Amino acid sequence: MATTLEQYNQMKQQLTAKIADGTMTVDQLLGYQELLYRISVLESCMNFVKTAPVTNDMKVMSYHYQVVEALFTCLLQERQFGIPADDVVRKQRATALENLQTVVNSFRKQFQSFKPAAPEAYRAAVTKMVNTILPAWLQYRFTYIPF
Repeated sequence: MATTLEQYNQMKQQLTAKIADGTMTVDQLLGYQELLYRISVLESCMNFVKTAPVTNDMKVMSYHYQVVEALFTCLLQERQFGIPADDVVRKQRATALENLQTVVNSFRKQFQSFKPAAPEAYRAAVTKMVNTILPAWLQYRFTYIPF
């Protein structure tokens, strides 16, 4: 089964062909922009996992975490536009954002007192964080632009 990133890259190829032959609609263009945004976030998170240091050096881990945390902070605040929202969709957005904030804040608390038991512990923790936050973030994004 293809990963979300692989599925998104396939969609990107299909939409890129529509751009090339001039058949993309404005609605599809909005979805394409969202698709590019999601691919960028997913690739960034994949890179965070791959580059998570395997070390007990708190300074090295702290610097890496600051970069990861900066992205997740931005995800809570950016790109809050999409399809027009009625009361139901507004409530869905609020609930999804609240869920995302809860997940992000939970990991913030964990990392405030993070003490690795082994050099691999930080990488494992970052992997868990990314794998937990991304589904909540995708659920949130679907309330703005579903595809």
